[in-house]
Amino acid sequence: MSPDNSNDSILDMVRDGLRLAHEAYTQTLPQEWEEAIENRARQVDDPCLGLLRGNLNVVLFHIEVPADAGEIIAPDIKNLDHNQIDYEALVRLNIQIALRTNPRARIFLFTDYTFLADMAEHERLHISRLDVDPREPMFERVITMAAYIRSTLFQQPTVFLDSDAFLIRPVHNLFINHFDVALTHRNVPGQMPINEGVIFVNDINRIAVKRVFDSYLASYLSIESNRAISQIYKNLRRWRGGQLSVNSVAQGGQVYATGQLIRSGARIVYLPCSVYNLSEIKEQEVAPNLLSRVAVLHLKGPRKSWADSLKIILDT
Repeated sequence: MSPDNSNDSILDMVRDGLRLAHEAYTQTLPQEWEEAIENRARQVDDPCLGLLRGNLNVVLFHIEVPADAGEIIAPDIKNLDHNQIDYEALVRLNIQIALRTNPRARIFLFTDYTFLADMAEHERLHISRLDVDPREPMFERVITMAAYIRSTLFQQPTVFLDSDAFLIRPVHNLFINHFDVALTHRNVPGQMPINEGVIFVNDINRIAVKRVFDSYLASYLSIESNRAISQIYKNLRRWRGGQLSVNSVAQGGQVYATGQLIRSGARIVYLPCSVYNLSEIKEQEVAPNLLSRVAVLHLKGPRKSWADSLKIILDT
């Protein structure tokens, strides 16, 4: 199946990709990948950090992608080249905003050995530098998230954020609700219903959360081996594989209307993107009143250039 620029063709390809991803869902993680997650968990583990208390962990993952691997080629993404984005500035701003809006939060940045090499750790910022494949950023991120869940760092409620998803309000009260994993849902034709850029995990039942993230990686491996999906999406370990995998875990269909799903013994709930992962917005809407109704603002794609507007309303 070759990509087509028509809107109907894009809708069909995204729909087909999601259907195939749902069918590829599995909870069976091959032993070699079980060992890979455990190995990475040992790399990131720090029992002393796990003992430090706050009310929220904010987890960021970003690695530098080689110049010849920066362009995203997918039917539902056009003209996006990561080499044209100042990710160092974005991540610095992301950390600054999260520390300000959630004053009892701790930030964990998982990255490579060169990104933000001059950034110093402090009591509320912890940096783990890892041996990762720079050509497989989305796959490496899922392995790292699964490893974090198994590590001693996961001792309190956590939000996983894209580098361009900004935590602009306190969110610790969200975790008084009874859930294990919260995913953000949207209904936009041609876009994936669940966006992996914002994921909330509660620490009440860590074993259940572990099963969800193990199935996240297991489904990723299953999806990349599906020839029909690989004809729609190329380089799944580089881009789009994580999105398809989290949508596979989320099940899809009418389940979103119920607001929750029990899967792998875990309670998965669905939160509106309009509050917890807002991206469908115009630049003029990045104004002070946004802070009263939105918890996470996701400046995806060309919206990243609106970061200055965000700084103004937050007075950073």
